[in-house]
Amino acid sequence: MKRILSLIALLACFCGSASAQPLSFKGSEGASVGIYIAEIGSRKIVADYNSARTFIPASVTKCVTAASAMLTLSPEFRFRTEVRAYGTVRSGVLHGNVVIIGGGDPTIGSRHFANRPSFAGEFVKWLKSAGIDSIAGSVLVSEGAYPEIGVSPYWLLEDTPWEYGAGYYGLNYRDNSFAMTVSTSGIVSMTPRIESLSVELDLSKSPAGEVTAMRGEGSDFLYLYGAMSGATYGSRYSIPRPSEVLLDDVFAAMSRGGIGCSEDDVTADRDAGITPMVYSSPTAPDILRSMMEKSNNLFAESMLRAQAIGKGVKLTDNESLKLQKKLLEGRGHDFATIRILDGCGLAPGNKITPRFLGGILEDMASGSHSKGYVGLYPLAGKEGTVRGLLANTRLAGKLALKSGSMSGVLCYAGYKIDANHKPTHVVVIMVNGFVGKGAPVRKAIADYLLKKF
Repeated sequence: MKRILSLIALLACFCGSASAQPLSFKGSEGASVGIYIAEIGSRKIVADYNSARTFIPASVTKCVTAASAMLTLSPEFRFRTEVRAYGTVRSGVLHGNVVIIGGGDPTIGSRHFANRPSFAGEFVKWLKSAGIDSIAGSVLVSEGAYPEIGVSPYWLLEDTPWEYGAGYYGLNYRDNSFAMTVSTSGIVSMTPRIESLSVELDLSKSPAGEVTAMRGEGSDFLYLYGAMSGATYGSRYSIPRPSEVLLDDVFAAMSRGGIGCSEDDVTADRDAGITPMVYSSPTAPDILRSMMEKSNNLFAESMLRAQAIGKGVKLTDNESLKLQKKLLEGRGHDFATIRILDGCGLAPGNKITPRFLGGILEDMASGSHSKGYVGLYPLAGKEGTVRGLLANTRLAGKLALKSGSMSGVLCYAGYKIDANHKPTHVVVIMVNGFVGKGAPVRKAIADYLLKKF
């Protein structure tokens, strides 16, 4: 009997070591790890650990959004914001209204595309070219075909006050966010100024420092509480209604340009007969590249919704995700255990397996989309949100990866590339459920990749 028990114990030890956690960091025994690494072409699996288990993917969800967007949208696709005049023009006066109609462009006034012409400036030029020097009505805004509520019902309330939780609307402006610096005594600076916003501060000082923000969707009340580690605290927050800020800047530009506006509420349904102004975004590949490099949630939501434009469905996440799923299932990707609730990965209810994501990456690494898709990924150790991963190692610049992180979640997905930037391997590493900071987990992932490659 003792021999049998000893044999069972030996087998248990052997089995345990065979399936030992591949990443080593403090607290790793309480975390879940999934890994899928495979050669492209031969499909030889280099590493496979829990690859069929579902994980919260965080921002590596953007890899799926980018794939379906590239398959769906023309490389020349651009969002269009239209401006139309209604009423009649007599002696330089528009007796009616101007309406700005949102087309979902996430880049209007964006600091990530700072070289674009100012929307407000182009608006004034358009009025002047039409011979309008005064508006006897007003300038109005419309979200177009987009929902007025911009945040996903699957996002956490605690995320929506911050820039990364900003809603996506028909009219978006200045990244739908503002920068604010505060002290214990009040607001030091706010750019742009949100006149309708009420800010309440309940802040103290502490070496550790942790500030929490609260604001409901569409609410004009922002509450900051907690402790600051320094004399001031600065961050970026979501704008409750971006179209109102856009309108403020349009009125200011009109004033500087000498164009008057009564802002009266008038009824004017008749088209004024003036060629509409069309303000176009950068191309889809340009937006996707910025989305992947900076892990921009707003851009991801726009790229997801863009796939539904002209398809006869509502421009919501749900309808766009149905189209995305149908597209990818048609390419052989099985969604039986997959749940994707948004385009950016902010929803904690998202569930993706490493093998599923690896399959998307393998699919996109071949065919006409390969070069463009792989080129969307920032280089580890060199660019974007993966600048710090593998920096100053022999693998710096040799992996093109998308990162994804939230509390207790750290994921990477992308490619090992050769000297010609051609992908040789798909790489997916997903860690869920760790406690504490991500730095030790990130180091463990870097050490693992250095051993594998």
